[in-house]
Amino acid sequence: MKKLLFPLLVLAVWILVSCNKSNDGYDFEWPVSTPSAEGMNQQKLDSACIKADELGFVDALLVLRNGHLVAEKYYNGYGVNTEHQIYSDTKSFMSALVGIALENGLIENLDKKIMDYFPEYIYSGMDSRFFDITVRHLLTMRMGIDKEENTLIPIVQTNDWIRETFNLPLLFDPGQKFSYNSLETHLLSAILTKVTGKSALEFAVENLTGPMGIEIIQWNHDPLGNNTGGYDIYMKPRDMAVLGYMYLNDGMINNTQIVSKEWVDVSLTRTWAANSKKWGPLTDYNYGYLWWLGKMNGYDLFMALGMGGQYVINFPDLDLIVVTTANKDISWDNEQEIPILEIVSKYILTAIN
Repeated sequence: MKKLLFPLLVLAVWILVSCNKSNDGYDFEWPVSTPSAEGMNQQKLDSACIKADELGFVDALLVLRNGHLVAEKYYNGYGVNTEHQIYSDTKSFMSALVGIALENGLIENLDKKIMDYFPEYIYSGMDSRFFDITVRHLLTMRMGIDKEENTLIPIVQTNDWIRETFNLPLLFDPGQKFSYNSLETHLLSAILTKVTGKSALEFAVENLTGPMGIEIIQWNHDPLGNNTGGYDIYMKPRDMAVLGYMYLNDGMINNTQIVSKEWVDVSLTRTWAANSKKWGPLTDYNYGYLWWLGKMNGYDLFMALGMGGQYVINFPDLDLIVVTTANKDISWDNEQEIPILEIVSKYILTAIN
């Protein structure tokens, strides 16, 4: 599996770009329980926390079972009230926002052509295949552009990321091939702003994170004001877990339907014709609508995955959520992600009684 997101150079390039902040309060609180009360082995969870500490780059490890917080450890100066950049976990929040916009008729359907939203970016000699790209293609990373390691940094050095994205060559026909790129989800953010008249952050506070009772501490944006669609949310780990919990419960939080069950189901449906075989302890992995899918120790999972080990890993059959954050000052070829998955496989999953 490719490394996700972008090196620190990106931040250095546009550090002067101002950021949006959400100062609204939040009221979701995780009930705390003991591992034994939730069918887990205390000693093995303690071992997981020790191993995470030994890695040195893990900043937080949370384990939640049956809707209860059963283990929580912070490292490297982080704490329960410290936000963390969650990198590509942002994409899974974007998926939920698109689902809400679709349900409310703001986006007509997933096969809507995206150039209908961007007529101002049409230019003479534009590759005609751009007019075939749909919202669904963006959700499944099948727009047709090259992977982000080869394109993202030059684009975010410009003053118009959308214009430059439409100037990229299409290496594949839209829909033909999976090619992971945060520029695709940035287009989704811009589409949300066009159809709602609000920033993605404002739309999220009103329709997603606000009703969920969680808080986006910070969400950076491009020079034109579009919230970065692929990697730039800052959030506390406990709040990250609520997104997984909502999807585990068919889109509901506290008896409130946040996203439709239908959207949860389609978002977690495999979009690759064949599963990829193995990435560390992850097997049979695939991709839904901005969610990673797969198996671990034989259990089905879906997860939000940000570069370096920002994880929200959800095991539906176990009613289990594992959240991690990790060192974010890393490059494309960091080696942090698989060791964290190995802790989940060797210690957390085996703690299930």
